[in-house]
Amino acid sequence: MQMHKFWKRLKSVKLAIALIVVITIGSLLATLVPQGEAREKYFQIYPKLVAELLTQTGLTRYFSSILFLIPILLFFVNLCACTIDRFLREIKRTSRKRHGPDILHFGLLILMIGSVISFSGRTEGSVSLVEGESVQLPGGELLTLRSFADERYTDGRPKAWTSVIDLEKDGLPLRTAVEIQVNKPLHVGDMTIYQSSYGSDLRLTLTSPDRKVRILERGDSFQEGTLSVLFMTTKPPAQGNSETIALLRVKNSGEDRLVEVGAEGIQIGDYRAAANLTLSTSLKAVKDPGYLFVLAALILVGVGTAITFLQKLKDIES
Repeated sequence: MQMHKFWKRLKSVKLAIALIVVITIGSLLATLVPQGEAREKYFQIYPKLVAELLTQTGLTRYFSSILFLIPILLFFVNLCACTIDRFLREIKRTSRKRHGPDILHFGLLILMIGSVISFSGRTEGSVSLVEGESVQLPGGELLTLRSFADERYTDGRPKAWTSVIDLEKDGLPLRTAVEIQVNKPLHVGDMTIYQSSYGSDLRLTLTSPDRKVRILERGDSFQEGTLSVLFMTTKPPAQGNSETIALLRVKNSGEDRLVEVGAEGIQIGDYRAAANLTLSTSLKAVKDPGYLFVLAALILVGVGTAITFLQKLKDIES
């Protein structure tokens, strides 16, 4: 008898509604509070009492706190109980069976499982490349940017960003001249590569007397013999001048000085240094282990909803 009461309460619709209300209110509050900041940041933003309340309750990390995890776990158990109970009752029915809601419920359960897997296992990273540059992917593949196009409408508005890449592994080509666009990502194993944005990077070129070129990005350094060059930062264009300048720290034969370099370039020791803006593309790689679960769940939810709707429509017609 006790077990029966417990089961009845566990699958209660009232419990489901109460948990949905709690989760919804908590989620709405979490959208109003910056998530994942350092504790000190909240004491700068809010009064001391409010900041203490937010940090102590875990609302500053709501989606990984017990405020969210306990209600969502209870809701998952409640939904499981409701799904199992309804499915068993439908199997026992001798009249026309209605499994649309069952499929819908199973889809919601898988969606919750997939969301947890995505939340706990999702990783992502970004890289900025210019034409000819390469980056090593976690799976060992080498991605090389062949070209990049920034298409615009006649009024100057962005139309399309397209990166054309080559993909190889262990020296063997896997994909050649593949286009990556904003709405056309590239799938590499369990990783998805998106066209994120584009921009201009100021890069410093050091050309040696034998015409060998070394490229430095901001923060990079180069050293040979007594010569040391550090690309410290960039200097914005002065009034009436559109050129961005590279600010270098140069050490050579005991001399330590700051040097400004533009597109025309200057001589630094035996090297010719020049700074130029180069069009670059930004690609984002996302690894989401819960993606297939979420995709399967959405399909089940769609199928379950469609079947339920059609069955209700037949009831009305009859």
